[in-house]
Amino acid sequence: QLCKDKRCAFFDADKLAFPLYFRKWQKGDWFIPFGMNGKKKISDYFNDHHFSIIDKENSWLLCSGNNIIWIVGERSDNRFCIDEKTSRVLSIKIID
Repeated sequence: QLCKDKRCAFFDADKLAFPLYFRKWQKGDWFIPFGMNGKKKISDYFNDHHFSIIDKENSWLLCSGNNIIWIVGERSDNRFCIDEKTSRVLSIKIID
């Protein structure tokens, strides 16, 4: 049973470069939102979803190599999603 909560994310483990790491967003950061094909700047995503300045400052990004794979608790990057070729799944859940 897959978790359908925003605090859960699933990735094709074979598409990732390890180790993964967390960081804050920086000007010019972008990702490809799950379900989309085109790039989107993280700052535009924050504006589109009405993030306050405090929300933006408190947001974390999960990264693989130089790629952002998840705006933690929000949206993952389409390039790292599970598909019909996936053989290994990385599941991440935020626990409060």
